[in-house]
Amino acid sequence: MSGQTRTQTQQPQRMVIFSGLPTIKVIEPPKGIHSTRNDQWCLTYCSQNVSGRINQQHPFCRSVCLRKVFSHEVRNIIQFKSHKEVGPDGKARYPLPREGQPINLPRYLGGKPTDDPEHGRKSPGDIKYWDEGWYFWKTNSFLGVYSSISQMQHNLQHQAVLDAQRQAKRKLWLEYQDFRRTGQPPTLENKWLGPIIPVNFGPDASPESLLVQLPLDPGPLLDPIYQVLAPAQHSLQLFHENFTAGNYQKFGLRVWDKALTGEPLTLASRTCAFVYEQWKKKDERDEDDKEKEA
Repeated sequence: MSGQTRTQTQQPQRMVIFSGLPTIKVIEPPKGIHSTRNDQWCLTYCSQNVSGRINQQHPFCRSVCLRKVFSHEVRNIIQFKSHKEVGPDGKARYPLPREGQPINLPRYLGGKPTDDPEHGRKSPGDIKYWDEGWYFWKTNSFLGVYSSISQMQHNLQHQAVLDAQRQAKRKLWLEYQDFRRTGQPPTLENKWLGPIIPVNFGPDASPESLLVQLPLDPGPLLDPIYQVLAPAQHSLQLFHENFTAGNYQKFGLRVWDKALTGEPLTLASRTCAFVYEQWKKKDERDEDDKEKEA
């Protein structure tokens, strides 16, 4: 009896309308620091030969990259507030690497090299900082490729800190090499006392690298062209002004009036007579020179 009662109390489940049809789910990916979107793409090519392996030389490498910098990487937004050094424009002051600074860029890409007249070398000029947008980076160095790949796991703040530490240690290594060349013994008067030797980070790869923001500023590219075309532009402007004022029409009418008089014929006859006289004098001088040689 208990089994029949349990069976009678169970009611059939109601099917939801369209529950058997396939559905579409719209999922919005996370934004900000939790976003899974790619922001850097690199294409790298390296090759090596037998001689390079024997002599332990670096491989021949070329690399190009595209980098997208999002707003949360340089601004304090609602979902992400961790930037401390923020400028008046509300952007964090993370300096670009050395290959992206104006002092190391060519002039046609916006480079602004400045010279130090006292020491005869380049002095630091304007400093560029990371900004939201697209960046293009390339290098012709194995060390540049290795540095770029190793920094892909860090954010802009950590990259700036590591770059500053690397430059400071490289500068310390160069100072240590200069001290060794002097041949002075380590004493208490200098900082090279003891067995501690600075770490050699190798040569700087920034001279063989390039970093620019996209789109490029057309000013540095077009300024030389404008300078070359400036005389032509001035000439065309003068031509337009004179043509609009009717000066060429007046000049044409004066030429036509002069052509109807006898002055052009007189000028042509005098020119021909002068040329004939000069030709006769030349022949006489040639004959005199021949008689003197004989």
